[in-house]
Amino acid sequence: MENDGMRGAGNGPRRRSMGPLSGTVRSAVAGAVLLLLLTAGCAKYNTFFNAERAFDNAEQVREEALKRHEDPPEPSGQQKANYEIAIRKAQKILDDFPGHSLTDDALFLQAKAYHRLASYRMSIRKLDLLFSNFPQTEYQEEALYLQGLNYLLIGSLAKSQEYLDRLAKLFPKSRYQAETRKVVGDNAFTMQDWNTAYDSYREYLAQDNGVQNPDQVGLKLGECCWELKRFSDGVPVLDYVIENTLSPEMSFRAKLLKVRMLTRMNEFAEANALIGEIKPEAEIFQSEGMVALAEAKNLFAQGEGEVATPLLQNLPDEWKTAEVRAGAADLLGYSFLNEGKWALAREQFKTALAGKRVLEDQERTRRLSGNLQDYLAAEAALKDASGEKVPRLKLLEANALLFGLGRPRQAAELYMEATADTNADPGDAARALYGAILAYRDHLDRPDSADIFAASLQERFPDSPQAFMVASDPGDRDLLGMLLDRQRRVQADSLAALSPEQRAALVAVGSEWSPAIADRSRKGTGLRRRMVYLSRRENLVYPPPERGPQMGPSPGRNPVAAADSLGLRPQSTLPESVRPEYGRDLPVTLPDSSALDMASGIDTVTVPEPEPEKKVKKNKSDGWDYLRSPGEQP
Repeated sequence: MENDGMRGAGNGPRRRSMGPLSGTVRSAVAGAVLLLLLTAGCAKYNTFFNAERAFDNAEQVREEALKRHEDPPEPSGQQKANYEIAIRKAQKILDDFPGHSLTDDALFLQAKAYHRLASYRMSIRKLDLLFSNFPQTEYQEEALYLQGLNYLLIGSLAKSQEYLDRLAKLFPKSRYQAETRKVVGDNAFTMQDWNTAYDSYREYLAQDNGVQNPDQVGLKLGECCWELKRFSDGVPVLDYVIENTLSPEMSFRAKLLKVRMLTRMNEFAEANALIGEIKPEAEIFQSEGMVALAEAKNLFAQGEGEVATPLLQNLPDEWKTAEVRAGAADLLGYSFLNEGKWALAREQFKTALAGKRVLEDQERTRRLSGNLQDYLAAEAALKDASGEKVPRLKLLEANALLFGLGRPRQAAELYMEATADTNADPGDAARALYGAILAYRDHLDRPDSADIFAASLQERFPDSPQAFMVASDPGDRDLLGMLLDRQRRVQADSLAALSPEQRAALVAVGSEWSPAIADRSRKGTGLRRRMVYLSRRENLVYPPPERGPQMGPSPGRNPVAAADSLGLRPQSTLPESVRPEYGRDLPVTLPDSSALDMASGIDTVTVPEPEPEKKVKKNKSDGWDYLRSPGEQP
């Protein structure tokens, strides 16, 4: 008996009869299948369309900045979100539709978005996949350029040049050839590598084609000239920007920078004329304070501080941006410094250093502020000081005046007072004599007076490091060697004073610390180590303790320890002589580092702290693995 609804012979299964509507149903099923296929195809292209749209929306912010002759801002807010949307949408193409014709499009879109987000290593990874799986991609020209930039921006210069060379070989007329020089310049400019930026911008502007926004690049080139103090080279560049730019703001910024360069070139009349030209424009660009600052610098450079000082002191509050406030305080600090108003100068320098990033020479201002602080602190402490503290404080004052503030005559007087004080510590008295020698010999051009103090130093403190520096010729001076020889002699005397039992005890202690010391005891290694221990601790009671101090390098071979034990300051912490840029010139000549050591007497050694270990953030998997770089393991 046949089953209901089945036809046919034999035992095989049979299809259910479709009845009179079977043809219509079959058409409906076929249409549904076709619609499903079309929907799937539309999903691919719709997803990629949304990825491209998100990327284009993010790029619009960048393009608008370029139209305003500005550097593109770092992506943030909605712009950053759009780049991230583009990356996710493109990744969906790669995950859901492997091997589709849009794969190379999605990879390249991701690479560009990662590059814009400064994720250069992720961009490199995407482009590596593009090159290995689609060697003839239509994006090859731009991809080679982009990869060259990625490696450049992570500091891999050799790898960057490899891709740029490939670009030059495969696309010799590529517009990206010129763009590469600009990007190299922009990167160096951001890193304040002014020489590299200067060379790159000049090469970019010298090219025959492919140059875009020459006024913007020219202004940056002018700023490089300013930082490099190449003012005569910078003025023609700024003139080119002023004559060729279509941006009023770009023209104003170029004129303002030109005023500053003309001032440094002592072209005061031309600078004054240009200041008068840009004053009406300053209000438009909200830069009245910057113009006033440039005018004040020009006045100070001409020696008209009495006019410049009230100009800076009476600036309206609405003009005082962070840059204007710091710059004005810096100029006022030098004005008060030249007038000998130490406290007022110190306050102005403190204000200037609060905005130190905008100062022309923040290191100079920082040193002067520190010297003023030392001088004022010593001056305040002198009021209640007594005994050996008085000559020591006068020595500190004299050092600040000589080595930092450019006042050798006042410093010499304080050195003489310190060395004549009977309460002075011998080390302070020797340093004061040496400071007087430097002041009279190197700054006041009075060699006879310097010789008198040198003779007094040799007579009173013949074994001092300062006397050694005065007696030896400049080419034969080896202060460290002298100090080490002296330390070895002290160690030898300490060893000679030991009894046989004490010597044996020292060797035994050395053996407990390290078997290697016992093996070398005949050579005196263990004794030498313990000899240093004895020389530093004269009141040591024998037998030695069961557990000795931690073994370390011999102080006899440690220059920092040797210098520290004798009250000398390392070179890295020494102040430097400074000549103020504006106002009265001061006859200051910086002595060599050993001279600073001898006169300072500061015995602190600063040891930098180790940098914290950096955490490496691992990239997550892309979620697809059918594309792999050459040699990459699954």
